[in-house]
Amino acid sequence: MAEKKKRGFLSKLGFKSKDEKLAIEAAEKAAAEKLIDERMAARMAAINAAALASARAQDAGTAEVSDEERARIEAEEKRQAEIQAARDVERAKQLAEENARRADAHAAEKAAEEERRAEDARLAELQAAREAEDRARREAEAKLRAEAAARLEAERQAEIARAASEAEAAELKRKAEAEATERARLEAERVAEETRLAEDRRVADAAAAQARAEDVRHQALADRLAREADEAERRAARAADRKAREQAESDERVRLAEDRRAQRIKAGLPPEPEPEPDVTAEGGFFDRISKGLRRSTSRMSDQMAASFNQRTLDRDALEDLEDILIMADLGSDVAEKVSGRLAEDKFDKQVTDLEIKVALAETISDILTPLETPFVLGLARPQVILFAGVNGSGKTTTLGKIAKRFGDQGKRVLICAADTFRAAAVEQLTVWGERAGAPVMSGQPGADAASLVFDAMNRARDEDYDILMIDTAGRLQNRTELMDELAKIIRVIEKTDPSAPHHSVLVLDATVGQNALSQVEAFRETAKISGLIMTKLDGTAKGGVLVALSEKYRLPIHFIGIGEAIGDLETFSAPVFAAALSGVADNVSA
Repeated sequence: MAEKKKRGFLSKLGFKSKDEKLAIEAAEKAAAEKLIDERMAARMAAINAAALASARAQDAGTAEVSDEERARIEAEEKRQAEIQAARDVERAKQLAEENARRADAHAAEKAAEEERRAEDARLAELQAAREAEDRARREAEAKLRAEAAARLEAERQAEIARAASEAEAAELKRKAEAEATERARLEAERVAEETRLAEDRRVADAAAAQARAEDVRHQALADRLAREADEAERRAARAADRKAREQAESDERVRLAEDRRAQRIKAGLPPEPEPEPDVTAEGGFFDRISKGLRRSTSRMSDQMAASFNQRTLDRDALEDLEDILIMADLGSDVAEKVSGRLAEDKFDKQVTDLEIKVALAETISDILTPLETPFVLGLARPQVILFAGVNGSGKTTTLGKIAKRFGDQGKRVLICAADTFRAAAVEQLTVWGERAGAPVMSGQPGADAASLVFDAMNRARDEDYDILMIDTAGRLQNRTELMDELAKIIRVIEKTDPSAPHHSVLVLDATVGQNALSQVEAFRETAKISGLIMTKLDGTAKGGVLVALSEKYRLPIHFIGIGEAIGDLETFSAPVFAAALSGVADNVSA
């Protein structure tokens, strides 16, 4: 239906469809071919007529013309007829081509005309559409102008109505605003009062809860410290009983020592140095450690008491606290942890020096408790224990005290004096060996220490000793050649027993402060350090360095030395050490 409408519309405009165009072209081509055929037929008829006339003439003159002449004439006529026929055919073809060109030109003109008419029709349609759109737009604009005019008129009428009652409306509005203002004021006062009362209750509840929490925490810490102290007292009592049982053996060793001294005097030799008295410090375990760390604690406690007497814990206060802890050799990391712990609960609140000491004790205990490692022997025999450290750290004395403990426990101990560079070390170990009932292997001054250790390893194995304790020469951590000698000793031990040394203990002097960190750094790789012993904590204010190096290196701690007597080498207890170093022990004791 749409195609028929389209053809009808184009026919009205003088255009023809594609089918109509093809039909016209076919008719014109057929007419041209017919014309050519007709002309060819006429030409052939003329040729045939000429040929007939010639034949007749020939017949008339046959008697007079010879056969040869007649044949010539016929051939000539035939040739002329063929030439004429060829020309006629060529002319007919040219005429046909001319007609075809004319037909193509005519068809092209018609097609161009049809396209022009189609374009005119399309433009006419577009013009009609634009005119319709313009009419619709003008109508819409007219409608909008009418609506705007009506709206403005309505607004004008409403404004007139509002102006008519403006005075009355203004009065009503003023009264309403006054009432609203008064209600808002009363409501604000009520809310402010309720808020103040709620804040007062919250502050009071928070203060009460905080006070209860502090009391509980202080009591818990005091109870824990008391339990530690009781346990230490029980250990001390057991040690005293053990000493009583072994008194007979001690008396026998004294008698033997007297005999040796008499023999030395008789032989004209100088007497042996007097052994260190085998006594313990007065007081219990808790008191001994507190007294031993007094110098490390007192200055820090005094500074805290002076700086934090009901002081508000703000940023300046926290910085002052960190400075105090760093000066006590606790290190910046520990200082930041303590200040951070306090800031969580006490920031912008008043704080006392006891609260700071409790936070310090808790932080120290958290750091050291995982490192609290009693000195336990393994199953391998002999147990090889290597002692390393710099000169003057108390290494030889510490070895002797531990050897005495093992001897008192019934262990068979062999001591190797591998410090062949210092004659006094051999004499010192000899005295401790006599106390512990342990033989001491030594070499000539300056002898190869590694060779001596090799012989000691073989003897300890062959004679079935429980423990071999090796004292090495004191080495400064920055002396490469001395550290290489220590590494050589380690290689000899491992070659003899791949599982040894079973314990490699680094003895540190607390009086060196932060320099202990560099000693740990150097020795822990060379000597494969497995644990620490810190001595001379009673003679320095730098006991906090044990916390600093523990925070950094996380090495087990076996013993601490807080005096010269044999009983002053204490098995390490993290909570007790934390309470003593922080100063909390003074408050608990009080």
